Amino acid sequence: MVTPTDGMLAVLYLRQAELPAVLDLIGERGLGAVAFGAAPPATLPPSLPRLGIAMPQRLPAEPLVEIWLGVSRATRGRTGAIDWACDGLHLFGSLQTEAGADIRGATGRAYDALFQLLERHGYPHLVRVWNYFPGINREESGLERYRQFNIGRQEAFLRANRPVSGALPAACALGTHAGPLVVYFVAARIPAFPIENPRQLSAYRYPPAYGPRSPSFSRATLLRWANRTAVFISGTASILGHESVHPGDAAAQTRETLMNLTALVETLNRESGGAGFGWKDFRYKVYVRPGCPLEPIQCELAAMLPVADDVPFVEAEICRRELLVEIEAFGSRTP
Repeated sequence: MVTPTDGMLAVLYLRQAELPAVLDLIGERGLGAVAFGAAPPATLPPSLPRLGIAMPQRLPAEPLVEIWLGVSRATRGRTGAIDWACDGLHLFGSLQTEAGADIRGATGRAYDALFQLLERHGYPHLVRVWNYFPGINREESGLERYRQFNIGRQEAFLRANRPVSGALPAACALGTHAGPLVVYFVAARIPAFPIENPRQLSAYRYPPAYGPRSPSFSRATLLRWANRTAVFISGTASILGHESVHPGDAAAQTRETLMNLTALVETLNRESGGAGFGWKDFRYKVYVRPGCPLEPIQCELAAMLPVADDVPFVEAEICRRELLVEIEAFGSRTP
């Protein structure tokens, strides 16, 4: 188990047996907990924001809990439908809302509430968002639900007078087996620096072939305060330019995804004035389409990542039907 450094934003992936040793730390600095395929353990502090996501964890065999830790003692509460916790620099929040056949409307309402919360509590800068909902690739009313989600999200950005290109949060959108629209997020008092990937067209510049409204996210965001730096890498897949590549080949898609991650980290190190991030500075999460074999993905990851054995694999529908794997990452470090 990795022990987080004092004063650093951190994410941990913990087994049930590891929780007792860090319950005091979670009680003090915990911002949120997320479990995949199950409810978060009842042993967690009762005030801690928590979510159970209807996406089974495929690896490791023992369930992991995603724990976010702030830089100092956390304050927690609930505003409307949003559970939140903040540490003076960051705010973590989570909400769930039934989407039914109106994912566009549900998304718009969720983001309206999110933006209102950030302004109310003084954390106006949205840094990272996770979006999960069922039937992401299903067509309803003549349009795929993921594309309807993108319309609802962008409409909420516009209502809140927020940019829909350039300074956008890192994000992902994955399909669950069932349940509501689930959104959790990290915001900050200071703005984050968006990072784009030279191998990929910025998602907010996608051509109309990908839907009436482009996705509202950056490839990564970099947050720097004092001498500490945190990086949120969006869900990254086998996309070159704006086109999916290597359809049906999980190993080749994983290699392409890792090349995208490599280019992204090189760019953030260059544009941030030498942050010095390497593979070992990140914690990863892998989303795998149902029915996709894990072995080819594992082999490719083991060749690149120093912590491949500790990476959670979560079963999820990817936002494009032809994509089999998506990888996200978070890292924080001092100079």
